[in-house]
Amino acid sequence: MPLKKFPQLLRFILNIFLKYFLQYTVTFFVILQYGLKNKARQGTKHVLLVRLDAIGDYILFRNFIEVLRKHPKYCDYKITLLGNAVWKDLAESLDKEYITNFIWVDVKKFSRSLLYRYRKLVEITSINCELLIHSTYSRTYDADNIVKLVNAKMKIASIGDLSNIKKWQKRISDKYYNQLIPARNSIIFEFYRNKEFFEKLLGEEIKIPKPHINISENNFPLKLPKSNYSVLFISASSEFRKWNIENFAQVAKWIKNNLTYEIVLCGGKEDIKKVNDFERIYKNSYLNLVGKTSLTDLVFILKNSKMLVSNETFIVHMAVALGLRNTFVIYNGSHFGRFIPYPLEITTSYFPVYHPEIKKNLEKYESLSNTYRYRSKLDINEISADDVINKINLVTKF
Repeated sequence: MPLKKFPQLLRFILNIFLKYFLQYTVTFFVILQYGLKNKARQGTKHVLLVRLDAIGDYILFRNFIEVLRKHPKYCDYKITLLGNAVWKDLAESLDKEYITNFIWVDVKKFSRSLLYRYRKLVEITSINCELLIHSTYSRTYDADNIVKLVNAKMKIASIGDLSNIKKWQKRISDKYYNQLIPARNSIIFEFYRNKEFFEKLLGEEIKIPKPHINISENNFPLKLPKSNYSVLFISASSEFRKWNIENFAQVAKWIKNNLTYEIVLCGGKEDIKKVNDFERIYKNSYLNLVGKTSLTDLVFILKNSKMLVSNETFIVHMAVALGLRNTFVIYNGSHFGRFIPYPLEITTSYFPVYHPEIKKNLEKYESLSNTYRYRSKLDINEISADDVINKINLVTKF
């Protein structure tokens, strides 16, 4: 082996050591400290729901919490939700009626900090439940290893796929469950994937046709435009899914001039620096809420808006669940068929603006679904501002 490659190999080995050996050392001490004590109290009327995935996943799952809570078999059970801390404020606002307790995990911190991991595992392993339900289709190895430590009489999960887990890891962690709920191997829209899981779990048809969010408009803290406004959402979970801010500014200018809607610019704190570039091109009045809103705030902002223009990210699922009339989604191809496009029976108000490569082959749905099943390498900035403006113009004419 060339000497110059040796440091790279050493770093690789060290990273593997830190990621797995030390994590399992923490796990060992948690088991040692809490395992025997918890075993004696196992089997109370208590369900632990595990959902450690992203915000959009939560929005497409959350309506089934109510179904579980109201089901005759579980209506007198306590329900604890073990969730991803990124959607904490939204879940505690929308679902506290159905959840007895919440336990929140900062997923990134959990994977990087041994002390945080230890403290969370101590908290989680103090739970004693009769049933653990892990309904996530694309499970992760980290989440499965948390499940392994939970003291539950019965552990149930989706059979899942290999989107977020390696084959050898899944072979190991499948054994942590008493039952794996089968799922169709074909690509189906994620809301239907959740519906499929809970129907098989409960053994009956669930009559929820689409995701929905019901909110009261009282006590909203932010001052919004009194006239009609459009929300532009500039953030996404990954950089390759973010459309250029200059393009957003061009679209905003067209909306302001042609539809006379006010512009409300939203996004995460990580995109605050882009606002100056937006202003340089837009050169009109607008409401800047980038980095200033919670998820619950975004629900109220969308509820009162006339239009959303966004990257393909959680907020578009929020918009559909709220019944927003016009949702325009700039999309590079990732997870085609699973999160986009929305089935027409759920909404006819969701308008994807596809990458040119997808647009010209859109009729080949099945082959595209396989090509872009996980991540697309298509450049989102090959979608032009005119592509989005033309789509908005076409839809708003009628």
